[in-house]
Amino acid sequence: MKISIIIIFWSLWFLNFSTRTVLSPLLPIIEDELSITHTLAGSIFLYISIGHTTTVFLSGLLSLKVGYKKLIIISFGILIAALILLKYGDTYLSFAAIALFMGLGSGLYIPCAIPLLTSIIERSKWGKAIAFHETAASLCILAIPLLTAVALGYIHWRNLFIILGGFCLIATTFFWLFVPDNRSMEKNTFRYGAILSRKDFWIITILMTVAAMATAGLYNIMPLFLVKEKGLELQTANSIFGFSRIGGFLVTIVIGIFLDRYRVRSIFFVILLTTALSTIGIVFVQKFWFLMTILIIQGTSSIAAFPVGFVAISKLTDLSERSAYTGTSTSFAVIFGMGLTPLLLGAVADAANFQIGIFFLGVIVLFACLFIKDLREI
Repeated sequence: MKISIIIIFWSLWFLNFSTRTVLSPLLPIIEDELSITHTLAGSIFLYISIGHTTTVFLSGLLSLKVGYKKLIIISFGILIAALILLKYGDTYLSFAAIALFMGLGSGLYIPCAIPLLTSIIERSKWGKAIAFHETAASLCILAIPLLTAVALGYIHWRNLFIILGGFCLIATTFFWLFVPDNRSMEKNTFRYGAILSRKDFWIITILMTVAAMATAGLYNIMPLFLVKEKGLELQTANSIFGFSRIGGFLVTIVIGIFLDRYRVRSIFFVILLTTALSTIGIVFVQKFWFLMTILIIQGTSSIAAFPVGFVAISKLTDLSERSAYTGTSTSFAVIFGMGLTPLLLGAVADAANFQIGIFFLGVIVLFACLFIKDLREI
């Protein structure tokens, strides 16, 4: 495999994901500084998801006109500008507007990266390549809370956005210089109607959506849950939550081997069932060490769903429709998982507590497992 190119893609995905995940460990600070409720704090992710979903949905058309490589460069230009603006956002409305702008930039990456990466890498190695690429997201979920906890002891929290923007600029430069654009390999047209009429598209969309709800949706409110309901200090909560994500990073490395050897459908079922049961388990545990164990299991299984989903999409599509299929499917995952889930969990917490919302989230994931039996053999 072309290791240097895969590493560049890995860096871009890590930084793209970081622009969203960095807000989660900072959410208790943002909530207090802006004097807003849990619901409004959770709604910041809704604005990100609205912007993200808009460009994800349009990515199929845009990639045909602009090309995968140029579109990824444009997306990071938008992200860098949004990160700079976040440093100066001092009201809820300004934060919401910048979050929407940030979502517009972040949404363009995956629908362009997956088809571009699979056009460069041999089909027999897609499982390993995509799984390695996805370790960026799982490492980000692990590392960002820990890095934030350490950084807050030395710098003002707003300066984190500027540092992240600088790393985005460096990675984008390497991508521009060294990654080829295989746009010429793609057909000139595709039909959205043909994609939307496919049964496997809607099954994949449901599975990716509930995985996003259990990953990004739960992730974004977990520091609030640990601080406000479990009574932990912010640094302690971020450290505990960060360490609980280490399993997700490790399993994403290993799962690539299984994806190239075994049925994707079977792997998907095991992962989502484990995610559902561990999400429900968060509600019922009381002892600290048991909570840590459940968080590790939940973080490990939920993050593993995404490389499985992207390999499934790649095997179910040809190159001409892969960007549109990926973009349209993940647009639902983003709006419901990253956007509405934190908002709804925050609203439930304002009315009662976070535990009720987390319980029903686990039940939803459990019911979604039933759809896997209707997925085509892959």
